[in-house]
Amino acid sequence: MARFDLYINPNEDSRKSTPYVVDLQSDHVGSLPTRVVIPLRRSKVLGYSGTPSDLLPSFVIDGEDCFLDTPAMAAIPAGALGKRIGSLAEFRGLVADARDRLFGGY
Repeated sequence: MARFDLYINPNEDSRKSTPYVVDLQSDHVGSLPTRVVIPLRRSKVLGYSGTPSDLLPSFVIDGEDCFLDTPAMAAIPAGALGKRIGSLAEFRGLVADARDRLFGGY
């Protein structure tokens, strides 16, 4: 597992509105039994305006508009993540800015 890896949401109940999660956790603490993830929610399902912000940046994943719901980040069991399906590493700056906005890093 690596930072910024993308996974199918392991929670079947919320997968319709939240199809993906991105691993935010540093690789330096990979031995922990949990991973900190941020959900990526479908913009159209939740009525999100699609206007990107530094807290809720938008991404296109498999042709679908999604936004990073940074305030909803959580720790989940590492074993629940399953197989990596992609990466947001090329957008690490946007993801880091969202995290910093949430925690007052500005």
